Amino acid sequence: MADLLNKYLLFDITNESYGVPIAKVREVIRFVDITPLNDASSFLKGVINLRGKIIPIIDMRLKFGLKETGYNDRTIFIIVEIPGARDVINIGMAVDSVKDVIDIPEDKLEKAPDIGLKLKSHYLYGIAQMDGKMIMILNIDRILSTEEVIDITSIEENAKVSK
Repeated sequence: MADLLNKYLLFDITNESYGVPIAKVREVIRFVDITPLNDASSFLKGVINLRGKIIPIIDMRLKFGLKETGYNDRTIFIIVEIPGARDVINIGMAVDSVKDVIDIPEDKLEKAPDIGLKLKSHYLYGIAQMDGKMIMILNIDRILSTEEVIDITSIEENAKVSK
């Protein structure tokens, strides 16, 4: 089915556009205060309490090796679901802005090139060109390595115990 449409949530980091499958998005929220974590990876900024659930927050700029910027009331957290070792894990991705939900036909997605994208090609499902703009479609299940998922799972479990 060449006309099969997939819905993606579009967002920006610096001047680049990204998309994640809407089926993986739990919700989109505005910035809330983050509780920092000691001894965490540099891109793991801390955790938030979202209606009683502890959600780790990943700074996508740092994850992609970009320059860190401070958060403000315009910062957005996209809460996504990724497979964990034992269960589905909710992770918050700190991004600059959320744009829209769009349909991208499967035949408009091209495989990401292995060169020129440094770290990001590992996380990409593909690249789409829509209305003259390149959109990098993330493979959200690959954003975190197995070790990072285990670390985040233990952070969530420790936070539940300390409640």
